[in-house]
Amino acid sequence: MVNPVGILSTDFSPMEISEIQPLVSLEIKICSVNAVGTSQTPQIIYRTSKGRCSTFLSKAQFLNCLLCFLQIKQVNYGKIISYQLDNSGIEVVGNNGNYFFSLSEINAFLERYNRAILEKLEVELTGVGVIVRNPIKGTVAEVNNLGCSCADMVYRQTICKHQIATHLYLQSNGWGSLGAYLQQNIGKKWEENFLVMAKAAKSDLGL
Repeated sequence: MVNPVGILSTDFSPMEISEIQPLVSLEIKICSVNAVGTSQTPQIIYRTSKGRCSTFLSKAQFLNCLLCFLQIKQVNYGKIISYQLDNSGIEVVGNNGNYFFSLSEINAFLERYNRAILEKLEVELTGVGVIVRNPIKGTVAEVNNLGCSCADMVYRQTICKHQIATHLYLQSNGWGSLGAYLQQNIGKKWEENFLVMAKAAKSDLGL
């Protein structure tokens, strides 16, 4: 059981994606995700270039990953009441209903979540979407309200590392979820919208 969690961030202090810790400090291929013991501690079992390994995640870290997954998928769960992991996947109980996601989908997401942080992707907001640059590979992808221009999204129809990097960047800078940003900012200049939000924040503080 986890405490109810809201999704909207109001923290305007900037934080780089590189400050967010990866699940594992190298690229991984996840085999399974389990809940271990009476405390139901999340555990990922994965393969690396060095062999098969496992790592325990804190409940807070796993919950942050789960929230990122749900918000990018724009699942209207309201607030999370609880979640249950088993061999087939994860069931999320929200105050707006119950949702089930297969283990293969969760595994793929966690792999890309880890990769998005390891590769230190650079995010640039534009008036109609988001540009994500990979400084390691020298590639560029565009994230918009239709998804992403990369192969993961176009051919595999899965959440990609560029969407994850964008979502983490937006949340760390007080924009809320990826879906909320794109819905509010299509056709608007980012600078103009930021000024409006900044004025509203100052007004709330009585400045």
